[in-house]
Amino acid sequence: MEARSLKISWKIMMVPPIYVLLLGLCLIVFPGPSIAKNYQLFMGQPWADFVASNARLAIFISMLNQLIGAMVIGNAIVAKAIILKAYRRREKWAWYILLAGNTLGFGSALAWEAATNLIPALVINAIMLLVTYAGLAISAKAIFTQK
Repeated sequence: MEARSLKISWKIMMVPPIYVLLLGLCLIVFPGPSIAKNYQLFMGQPWADFVASNARLAIFISMLNQLIGAMVIGNAIVAKAIILKAYRRREKWAWYILLAGNTLGFGSALAWEAATNLIPALVINAIMLLVTYAGLAISAKAIFTQK
């Protein structure tokens, strides 16, 4: 039988992978708006100017953005599988993997966004990391004191 804290926790823990899955889909389907905004913030020049002067390189960058989207979707699917199976069964390794994976994933995104001045994305990813930590904290006692 699932502990009450774990019933709450696994639902909270599903929020970040769902966000990441949606983000990945957006990067694949609509790579242009993300690139244009990020380029403008980082370079201080319009993406359209870059595209006009470097069309082939712009296509390559767009394809890389789509590749990142596919990789992000893969990570989200794996995280959801871990949460729905091993984490709900109170397996300690799942707790640690979710801690490490989310810290590295969202932590690296936070570093990138801080370096490139992408404040809205930085705030959203910081919230997702805090949601992850809250979910893990709620479940810690149930997972680490099981008999």
